Amino acid sequence: MARLWMLAAILFAAPCMMAQDTKADEVVREAITAMGGFEKIHALHSLIYRGFHYEGSYQQEYVQTKTSSSVMVRMRPGLRLVGCRPEIPECHGQWSRIVEGFDGQRGWELNWPKQRLVRTVNKAEHALHCGAAFDYLFIDYKERGFHATYLGTQHVLGMDVETIQIDRPDCGSGMLYYFDPQTYAIRMTRAKLPIHARGDAVDTVAVYTKSLEVNGVRLLSREEEVNFNTGEVIDGVEWTSIEANTLNDPAIFQAPEVHPSGITAIALKMLEQANHDTPSQMMATYSSFRGSAEGKDADVVYDMNWLGYELLKVDNYSHALPVFLQIVRENPQSADAYDNLGEAYLQKKDRKRAIAAFEQALKLGAKGDAVQKKLDRLRKEQSWKISL
Repeated sequence: MARLWMLAAILFAAPCMMAQDTKADEVVREAITAMGGFEKIHALHSLIYRGFHYEGSYQQEYVQTKTSSSVMVRMRPGLRLVGCRPEIPECHGQWSRIVEGFDGQRGWELNWPKQRLVRTVNKAEHALHCGAAFDYLFIDYKERGFHATYLGTQHVLGMDVETIQIDRPDCGSGMLYYFDPQTYAIRMTRAKLPIHARGDAVDTVAVYTKSLEVNGVRLLSREEEVNFNTGEVIDGVEWTSIEANTLNDPAIFQAPEVHPSGITAIALKMLEQANHDTPSQMMATYSSFRGSAEGKDADVVYDMNWLGYELLKVDNYSHALPVFLQIVRENPQSADAYDNLGEAYLQKKDRKRAIAAFEQALKLGAKGDAVQKKLDRLRKEQSWKISL
């Protein structure tokens, strides 16, 4: 009897799945037509985006960040560069302070003034790889080995939308695309992504409110990312211009040669040591530098904080915590030092020590309300567990 029920369920489900796939194809075709059609989309081989990026609420931050320029370059099949480098005409022979690149195989992050170059790993590498796709995932999705599922008309963030889920095996959970039911323009996308390539994945919705026509193709130009569960605006971008097919050299996506020195070189060495040496051996490198004439009075906080967070990216708490503790020892009156130490304990899920560090940061006059919010959340979680 159980087998008969199972067979009946399979026979009933099969037509439903086929109908979903058919409807998904219909919505995708409409969306591609709304963009400008396959032929024009495929004719794009490189794009240069210019505009600005901001953190937090658009309404609060727009005035302050409108003049902050941002550049992104993309090239088929999946090359990506965020930031300026001299080879890009629009960059006037200059490097941006921070540049991120994906050369088709590996990602890299560069701090040009510091001459600090690192290859991205783990979550950061995964995020760059998955974000480097030239076309939206629903375009040629079958040829790319993806699967589309129609999820029906849904009501999301106050809008009625046609919903398609694109499953991309190499990037984990699927991407949801929300289309306008009348025009089939993309209104939103939704995915679980790590914020700043660090920490747990957050259920994030990107809301699109503007687009630009580029060589006959309608491309999204105004985006704001929102935490779906809290409604908090994470960040956003507005591209004021998008230029197509002006670049042909993939070499601009390759990492440059750099020559770090001082504490920057030491921090990079310590990062490499963390792969094979003990925390004590790694910190001995720092102590040796501090004992030298060059390192005695060096300003090390920026680079050491960077090192600590790089180690947190790969969940290497045994090496990260000594770094943050050393910063606190050298800067016992710094609220920022205790705030960063609290973040390290928080990511390690050592809530007791995280609370103690955040409390000390507040005592030392931590600016803004971010520390207080983290502390309130931790105390609430703690009291909830006790009540159980």
